[in-house]
Amino acid sequence: MIPILNGCSSTNDDNDEIDCALIDIAIPSLYVKIIDSTNANLIENGTIYPDKIEVDGNFQNPSFRFIPESVSVDPEFFNTLNLFIPNATNFQYTLHLDDLETIVIDFTAERISFICDVTYYEPSKAIINNLEVELIEVKPLRYMVVVKI
Repeated sequence: MIPILNGCSSTNDDNDEIDCALIDIAIPSLYVKIIDSTNANLIENGTIYPDKIEVDGNFQNPSFRFIPESVSVDPEFFNTLNLFIPNATNFQYTLHLDDLETIVIDFTAERISFICDVTYYEPSKAIINNLEVELIEVKPLRYMVVVKI
């Protein structure tokens, strides 16, 4: 018996068949870099220890991944926090930094619908202490917020 997976293909506007199993969709990623008044990266210089950072969010399972220099990514992402982007148009992260400070970042994201019923959320705005901060698109779909403390 051969199972038939009817949900694997979809049709585009030109009525051509699309094999959804073959599509690899890039989804956005979100990074936070924490600097001081001299623009020094506080994780890189050892002021903040990434293993002591804790996060909370107004959604289920908020999490982050520390990006050390040893990871083979672009150098601009070294010593940053890669935040999970939830499926929500508005979400909040609270970063508890090594008992030094707590930072609350409110994000707005746009819901993007793609072929094959794929949906993701792309960050469009970041607010810290009621002030909008720059959300930098460092690379396509790779966003960074620089937090100065």
